Amino acid sequence: MERFLSAEAKVLGAIQIMIGLIHIGFGAVSLCLISFQRYYLNLSGIGGYPFWGGIIFISSGSLCVAAANRPNRGLVQASVGLNITSAIMALVGIMLYICDLILSGASLYNTTSIIITVKNVSYGFSSLLLLFSLLEFCIAVSVAHFGCQATCCSNAQQTMHFVPYQVIGDGAGTAEPNPPPPPPTYENMITQSQ
Repeated sequence: MERFLSAEAKVLGAIQIMIGLIHIGFGAVSLCLISFQRYYLNLSGIGGYPFWGGIIFISSGSLCVAAANRPNRGLVQASVGLNITSAIMALVGIMLYICDLILSGASLYNTTSIIITVKNVSYGFSSLLLLFSLLEFCIAVSVAHFGCQATCCSNAQQTMHFVPYQVIGDGAGTAEPNPPPPPPTYENMITQSQ
């Protein structure tokens, strides 16, 4: 557990929470840009990635902070599992934002000022959220790595169990101990009562 705590899990969890909040906030703004769907295609906004990705990032960060505050094996393992899920979600987001950037730069046929502004804003949001998804991926992978080292791969406290046993054999080469004395003899006595 010391390895998990030495990785500054609280700070990394707080950063994950902030990244999740940023995804939800900028996702709401990019959802407003979907009204310009004729001129701009926002795959991540249509699919709702900023919202469900943000929720996953917030929950993995919260669990990471909880595991750092009260370190026990179950919380750290749950944090590892949710951070692996968060890393997968961040990879999905990276792919979606790259597609958004490619598609938003491809259609330059309409040059009115409002369309240029919408494209620039959407390009900026996609670029910014791509960077935050990359940051989330790096943080989630590192927290999962440190958590796995703390729980799964730890060789620090191995216990050795001592089980006493007795060898019974022919006793070749060993001295025979003195046999225990026999039990006392008992007599059957019958007393007659008058």
